[in-house]
Amino acid sequence: MSWVDVGPLAAMAFKPGCPVKIGDRWVALFKLGDELHAIDNACPHASAPLCDGSVLHGKVVCFLHCWEFDLRTGACDVGAQWNVRTWPVRVVDGQVQIQVDAIATRP
Repeated sequence: MSWVDVGPLAAMAFKPGCPVKIGDRWVALFKLGDELHAIDNACPHASAPLCDGSVLHGKVVCFLHCWEFDLRTGACDVGAQWNVRTWPVRVVDGQVQIQVDAIATRP
């Protein structure tokens, strides 16, 4: 398993999400209490950046059409065909790391 450093947690601005780039993929990081969650940053409906959505009850709400995505599972409230990928995330010595070769979780 391969973990990629995406930056120091202390330097990340969560507004409400924080976009990070890994290779050619954008991932959105969200902080819920003490937990970090990483999901694909593009809404599958219209490619809006999910990091710019609102967070409500553990879900990010896309600002374009109000679709909701569970930050833990990637499940979309409109239907499973619109789910987004989630990525394992951890903090090691203050550095946020995302596991990029993991099989994405799907509900």
